[in-house]
Order: sequence, then structure tokens, then C-alpha cells
Amino acid sequence: MKKMITICIALISCIGFAQSKNIALKENYNYNSQVKLTSLSFDVNSVDELKDIDWKEIKSIFETNGEEDVIKMSFAINMNKQKSKNVKIAGKFSVEGKTEDIDSLIKKSKKGIKGLIKVYNKYQNK
Repeated sequence: MKKMITICIALISCIGFAQSKNIALKENYNYNSQVKLTSLSFDVNSVDELKDIDWKEIKSIFETNGEEDVIKMSFAINMNKQKSKNVKIAGKFSVEGKTEDIDSLIKKSKKGIKGLIKVYNKYQNK
């Protein structure tokens, strides 16, 4: 009987001290994490969609990035000239640079889009 009581007390004390501590999530969670967007791609089927790009919104998308982060913007147009012919007009370009140069990247993108529109209009008139 004495052994039984000793074993029970030892077992109860082991179970009591073996309880784990609750860890608060605040200690392990980083509340200051940020999302970085490094690439943005537009693949459209009409010239009007390229003309309707909101450049202020694109600039605001990259605001969370650091100034030294490299970003890339791609623009593509894929169109069938006519349904009856097997002529397909396609063009694509991309610009890449640091986030701090976003204004110059937007200017280059606008020039590239104007070029895509000119190519489309050239083939549309044929």
C-alpha cells in the first residue's frame, strides 16, 4: 500500500509539472510585416484597355516597396485582326527598374503603349 501511494504521488507530481506553458502569439508574430509587389502585367485584347490604364493607381500599388526594390511592368496586346482570316496582331514589352524611379518607368510605359497602339493601327488599316 505504501508503494502504491508513493507511485500515485510521483505520477501526479510528474503530470502536474509536465504541463506546458501557453505562448502568446504577440511574442512570435511580426505585426510590421509588409507586402512587396515586384511585378505587374497587363495582357489585353483591345487597344481601349491599354488607353484606360490608371497610372496613379499603378504608382500607388508600388508604394509599399522600398526605394531600392526592383520592379517590373509588362504590357501585352493580343488581337485577331478579323474573324475570317488567320491574322493575329500581338505585341509585348516590359520595363524594369527600382521603385524610386517609378515616374520614369511610367513614362517609358506610356511611350511603349503608344508604340503598341501605332503598330495595331498600322495593321488595322491594311
